[in-house]
Amino acid sequence: MWAAERCWSRWERALLCGVLVAAWETAWGQLRYSIPEEMPKGSFVGDVAKDLGLQLPALIDHGVRIISESRTQYFALHGKTGHLVTAERIDREQLCRVLEKCMLRCGVIVEGEMQVYGIEVEVTDINDNSPSFREAETELRISETTAPGRRFPLAEAHDPDSGPNSVQSYELSGDEHFSLAVQTGPGGDQRPELVLAKALDREEVAFHELVLRASDGGEPGRTGAARIRVSVLDANDNAPVFSQAEYTVRVPENVPVGSTLVTVTATDADEGLNGHVKYTFHKISGRASEIFHLNSETGEISLKDDIDFEELSSHELEVQARDGGDHSNTAKVAITVTDVNDNEPQISIQSVQIV
Repeated sequence: MWAAERCWSRWERALLCGVLVAAWETAWGQLRYSIPEEMPKGSFVGDVAKDLGLQLPALIDHGVRIISESRTQYFALHGKTGHLVTAERIDREQLCRVLEKCMLRCGVIVEGEMQVYGIEVEVTDINDNSPSFREAETELRISETTAPGRRFPLAEAHDPDSGPNSVQSYELSGDEHFSLAVQTGPGGDQRPELVLAKALDREEVAFHELVLRASDGGEPGRTGAARIRVSVLDANDNAPVFSQAEYTVRVPENVPVGSTLVTVTATDADEGLNGHVKYTFHKISGRASEIFHLNSETGEISLKDDIDFEELSSHELEVQARDGGDHSNTAKVAITVTDVNDNEPQISIQSVQIV
C-alpha cells in the first residue's frame, strides 16, 4: 500500500513537472529584465512580486521557486522581498561567445496555483576584456629589393567583448619605412596590413622593430599590443671593395720560395653567398704566373718560384675580387724586386793580334 502510494506520488510529480514545463514554454517573455555582466552574487535583477502583481503572503503560502532551462541556476527569488537576484556572478563572454544578444531564461513557479511565469534576462556587455593577439611577437622576412607600396597582412586582434567594447582601431609605431593600412572585411571586421613606405637597405638596417596596438571603444578604453620584427633579406646589391686601389711591395730577390709577399683584401657589405669574396688574377704575364701564387680565399700572394732581379726587376699584376653573384672589382699589385749581391764579378778578356 505504501509502495503504491509512493509510486503514485512519483507519477503525480512527473505529470506535474510536465504540465509546468509546457506552461513555462508558453509563458516566455512575461517579464523582461536587463543586467550588466559580472554583477556580484545577490545583485538585484527585478521586482518579480510587484511586476506580476503578486502579494508576498501569497508567494510564501503557495510555495514559489525558480526553475531554469540550464543546469546552472543563475537567479534566485528572495522570499521576503519578492526580488529576483543573481545566484552567482555571470560572465557574458563565457555564456554567449558568438551571440549578439545574451538572453537567460528562467521561470517562477507558484505551485499552489499551478501557475508559471516566464522571465527573460538580457545580460549586457561591459568592457572587461582587453584586445589581444594570438602571438605576442611576429617575424616578417622582407627582401631589400621589395618595392615600396607592397602590403603584408597582419594578424587581427581578438576581443571577446561585443559592440563598441570590441576592437575598434589599430595603431603602428616603429620607423619611417613602414605604415599601417586597415581594410574592412565583409562582416565589418578590421584587418590590419603592414605597408612598405620606404625602400629597405639591409646594409643600413638589418632589422626593424615595430609595435602594433589594438584599441577597443570602451570607457575607459583598453589596448593590446604585439611586436613585429622585420628581418631584411639580403640582395646582391653591393660589389666587393678593395682596401687599397693599388698595392705596392718591394721584395729582395733572395726571398725564399713559399713566402707571402702581400695580401690583398676586399670586403662586400652583402651577407651570405652574396658577400663571400674570392680572388683571381685578372691580368698577369706568362712569366709572372709561373712565379706568383694567389690564394683565392685569403688574397695572399706568395712565391712559387725564385725571382731574379737580373731577369726582371718589377712585376705588375691585377687581382679581381668577385662575390657569389655577378659583382666584382679589381686592384693593381706592383711588385718591385730589389737587387742583392748574389753574383760574382766576371772578367772578360779579349785578345788582340797585332800584325
